[in-house]
Amino acid sequence: MKKQLSFVVNNTNKIMKKTTLLAVLLALVIGSFAQKNFQLGLHFSPNIGWLKPNGDKIEADGAKIGYEFGIIGDFNISDNYIFATGIRLVNTGFTLNKPDVQEITNTQGGLENGYGSTVADVRLNYIEVPLTLKLRTNEVGYMKYFAQVGVGLGANYRALADEQFTYVPANGSSSQPVSNEGVDYNDEINLFRAALIVGAGFEFNFSGNTSLVTGVTFNNGFTNIISKDVHTDDINGNAVTPPNTQADKRNQSAKSINNMIVLNVGILF
Repeated sequence: MKKQLSFVVNNTNKIMKKTTLLAVLLALVIGSFAQKNFQLGLHFSPNIGWLKPNGDKIEADGAKIGYEFGIIGDFNISDNYIFATGIRLVNTGFTLNKPDVQEITNTQGGLENGYGSTVADVRLNYIEVPLTLKLRTNEVGYMKYFAQVGVGLGANYRALADEQFTYVPANGSSSQPVSNEGVDYNDEINLFRAALIVGAGFEFNFSGNTSLVTGVTFNNGFTNIISKDVHTDDINGNAVTPPNTQADKRNQSAKSINNMIVLNVGILF
């Protein structure tokens, strides 16, 4: 037993020493590479986001203006090929219309389920890491032009919505919309978002390694961002209760993606 324990401890120590040595060598290589071929910068970029539903269970009802900011980093593989990455906080959103069931106060002052539809003004916040390849021309005057393609990997950390719920009373009369602000939508939105990034732009060199970077990017989401099904709806888009189904059960898939157009503005040092 003591021999086995001694064998495990010795091998663990050897593995730790080799791992530490590898980490040190890797850090030295990256540091050496970065000193010669790495540029770091900052950016603040406005965007326009919208929802693209896959089917007719929910409807897109408008685009939202947002923004993103963070750190950008260019690893210059050569003068014309750059691996561009970074980390950024993304604020985006959209407006959607969906069949919905919400608890309302009836004419007798009691609570009951109201069947109708909700227009939701959704705001989303992501931490996104872009992994892209930038193809850049040689300098023309003080300008370098580039095309960029890659993927963006994002994680949602906040989702809020301002809702306006309109229900259809049982007696057929008209109803006043019920407004709810700052509704927590974290359960409605998937945690992870992946996107295709395609863009183009230019770099304007001020002096030395300092350059203004600007361009336009299309951030095309390709993973479903809606995490829950929606209620069964009628021809008017209002929620109904299917036969032999619980009133509050969601049973229709509502897959959708979120797209953005981004005006990139940044500075590389």
